[in-house]
Amino acid sequence: MTEQQQWDKDEAENGEDLKNLLYRYFQYWPWFVLGVILSVTTAFLYLRYSTEVYSTQAKIKILDESNDGGLDLSGLSGSSSLFNLSKVNLENEIQIVKSRRLLERVTQALDLNTAYYSNATIKSSLYYNQDMPVQVTWIQNDTTSQSSSPLIEFHATGENAFSLKEETLGNLKGTYGDTLHYADYALRIDKKTTPIKSSESSDKDNFLFRYVSTESAIQGLSSSMGVEPIGDKSHVLSLSIQGSNVKKNEAVLNELIKQFNQDGIEDKRLVSKRTQEFVEERLVFLVQELDTVEEGMVTYKNEKDLIDVQANATQLFGKEAEAEKKRFEVQTQLAVTKDFQQFLENQSSYELLPANIGISDASVNELTGEYNQLILERDRLLISATSENPAILNLNQELGRLQANINASVKAYMQSLQITLNSLQRQEGYSSGKLGGFPQIEKEVRSITRQREIKERLYLFLLQKREEAALSYAVTAPTVKVVDYAYTSSIPISPKRQIVMLASLIIGVLIPFGILYVLFLLDTKVNTKGDLQKKLANLSVVGEIPQLTKNAKAVIGANDRSVLAEAFRILRTNLNYFKSPNDLKNRGQVVFVTSTTKGEGKTFVAVNLANILAATKKKTLLIGCDLRNPQVHTYINKDKNYKGVSSFLHNASVQLEDLILKKAFNFENLDVMLSGTIPPNPAELLLNGRFEELIEEAKSKYDYVIIDTAPTILVTDTLLISKYADATMYMVRAGYTDVKLLKHIEELQKHRKLNNMGIVLNGVKEDGAYGYNYGYGYGYSEEVKKKPLWKFWAR
Repeated sequence: MTEQQQWDKDEAENGEDLKNLLYRYFQYWPWFVLGVILSVTTAFLYLRYSTEVYSTQAKIKILDESNDGGLDLSGLSGSSSLFNLSKVNLENEIQIVKSRRLLERVTQALDLNTAYYSNATIKSSLYYNQDMPVQVTWIQNDTTSQSSSPLIEFHATGENAFSLKEETLGNLKGTYGDTLHYADYALRIDKKTTPIKSSESSDKDNFLFRYVSTESAIQGLSSSMGVEPIGDKSHVLSLSIQGSNVKKNEAVLNELIKQFNQDGIEDKRLVSKRTQEFVEERLVFLVQELDTVEEGMVTYKNEKDLIDVQANATQLFGKEAEAEKKRFEVQTQLAVTKDFQQFLENQSSYELLPANIGISDASVNELTGEYNQLILERDRLLISATSENPAILNLNQELGRLQANINASVKAYMQSLQITLNSLQRQEGYSSGKLGGFPQIEKEVRSITRQREIKERLYLFLLQKREEAALSYAVTAPTVKVVDYAYTSSIPISPKRQIVMLASLIIGVLIPFGILYVLFLLDTKVNTKGDLQKKLANLSVVGEIPQLTKNAKAVIGANDRSVLAEAFRILRTNLNYFKSPNDLKNRGQVVFVTSTTKGEGKTFVAVNLANILAATKKKTLLIGCDLRNPQVHTYINKDKNYKGVSSFLHNASVQLEDLILKKAFNFENLDVMLSGTIPPNPAELLLNGRFEELIEEAKSKYDYVIIDTAPTILVTDTLLISKYADATMYMVRAGYTDVKLLKHIEELQKHRKLNNMGIVLNGVKEDGAYGYNYGYGYGYSEEVKKKPLWKFWAR
């Protein structure tokens, strides 16, 4: 065989195995239908009574407010923001949104400490608190702070009255507005003034409610809520929450956004307030420093006798120049006066004195003028008089006096000029000294002035920032922008109807499949012809005997058209191929019918095989040779100890004719020989030679000799006489014979312990995948009906 041919053969076998496997499961199709029906029904009930869970979404953008609410020192050259709030960290914002602090605020704002439910028998739905006609207020105590309460049933019994009921807490009646003590809980129920729609109020006059501790409410919100960023570079957060009540979901998300925004505003206000406090603290300190600097300036100016450095310098420069000018004038006067004095000392008598030479002293100039007038008058008198003239002598006396006065005035004037010169030189030296120290004074003044200007500038700046912080506290921008308020999809996320129904279909198929798979896996019995062909490839399956129905006859009769009869006719036909060619035409064929263990139907097959052979007008003898557990007598209503084979083997005087039962099955040519009394030594009887005589005589008188023998694995009887058989029909019962026993049959064939073995599969189910209909239905029998369409899986 070529490689391609081997490949085609393997593929054909694999395809056949797959088809057979499918047929094996398809024969249990009612199980699959029942599984699908139960699974789909369960899914329908689950969807009908399960609580639908919806997903609510909202989107917010975290605003990036650079330097908002912080102290900006940009008014100072080279400065930067003292508080930098310009960077948005979404991870931090997510943790804030999911924080217990904000969730607790949401719980308090929406009164989530009370949960309301519809009073339904099977499916209770959650109500939204704002839709309820009443409001339950719990008075905090040790009980409410620790755990949640059981469900309490509320009944409106009147306009202002109601009753409460709980299985363990009992019943309680009350009126609206009263404080009630119900077991360990203290509560007050108030009737809302807002009218409720009539269609809703009738449903909510009777409802269930319970107290939910703050811790439980926070955990419930946290577990059902999710916060995720949208994209890596986006400042938008997606908020989601899952719950059965859409209104409550949307209210929770909107309130959470509100609280988150308010929390950010409070943070900004806190920064603004802290900035204002910081500025005010700095202002107090700066005022003290500014006062210190001002006092230092005043003290320094007082010490240095300064008003203004520039004005004082200008004044000193003027004084110095004026003193220098006066000094020059005084020195000129002093020089002129000295020259005049020397002239006076060196002049000859009665000469004119120089006048108007620049001497500024009025007395000297006046005396000099008088002196010169008298000289001129004396000179006029000498023209007409002598030196001894009294007038001349009087003039000489007067000139002497005037000269003495002039000398005295000149000396006095020179002394005055010297004093003035000394004073001017001192004044000029003072001014020069003061001007020499001015650079250091100006440096120190500039340092003090610079400190004062810095303090003043910072003081004014902080005053401005205090006003800005106060304004920022009063008007604070929001920290988030709402992209989408809470919205809910109309399709619930749980339960997913399509997925549940699809899963129910799959589970409905898988459960029966799994059960069948386990059963098939644990099933070690032979069930089909294919099982025999796989394990016993060298043996032929010569017949398949159907499982008897409840009211079917166990023995076939004449002109029988039943399915059972057709099965034995096929077996009869196949039996002809086992006839030995060495047998003479006039000698009968000996057929052994045996099995591995009892209960596999060998006696049943032997009886019906004998009947179907007799139906062909062939002389047939049925011999019960199971000497240990005979069963043939049960088919003809004879006693088990009726004489038979054991009698022939034990007593040599007994003849074959003495043991034959005629017309036992209403066939003229069918005789029966029973097993007889059960002997103590069956094996020894079979070996005493009488059995061979029995077979030889039977073969000479009958066309077919059918022998029902003992099981092969339990006793050795059949193997002792197997050489006398022309053919051996080895029984295997479907659903009864263990697969492990096929090894025993294989060994019998391998060692040729039985002649011409052929396998007969007994007990094949009519509606099985490998049922007998496939082998011999075909409409040959009147009882075989056409296969209905719903049996598409049957072959």
